[in-house]
Amino acid sequence: MFKSIMTVSMLAAAIASTSAVAADNSAGGVINFTGAITDTTCTINGGKSADFTVALAPISVKDASTAVGLITKNKKSIALTFSGCSPAAGTTGTPLKVYFSSADNISTDGKYLLNNSVNESDASVARNVGFALVEPGSSTPISLNQPYTTDIMGTAKAPDSETLTLDVYYYKTNATAATVGELSSNVTYTISYL
Repeated sequence: MFKSIMTVSMLAAAIASTSAVAADNSAGGVINFTGAITDTTCTINGGKSADFTVALAPISVKDASTAVGLITKNKKSIALTFSGCSPAAGTTGTPLKVYFSSADNISTDGKYLLNNSVNESDASVARNVGFALVEPGSSTPISLNQPYTTDIMGTAKAPDSETLTLDVYYYKTNATAATVGELSSNVTYTISYL
């Protein structure tokens, strides 16, 4: 009997030590999942690419000034055309919202996109200027760190198309003088009726 108990105890100890070794030699990670359910879908820009580039004409250091905010010279209008924006059966239309996201390019206050070409050791890039998105006729940048609600509605009979027009401005990010060089930035946008 004592021999059986001792054998069982030794077997249990061996299994426990094997489990501890296996735990020490294991590797793993985290799997993240994301998704969404919307009450409708839209076609953006007539089914052509929803990705595009906006090239603003150059400005001078003098144009940039030292005042923080929108730089009115050489702003440019952009248009996103949405078609087929009808809600799912049994739902009423809600305003289309645009969500902007970027790992590193949105300023902490959400007012502008940072110049992501800045490399402190590279003298060929511009500093102290970014880009802002503004509703036509407004002088206030759209807050890029929260959903932007448009006037475009999903209706039971979707219109052929509706267009969202925004103005793109250079944005003076601080009171330090701008420096000469290239600017670039990007932002991901997602549309939703959520």
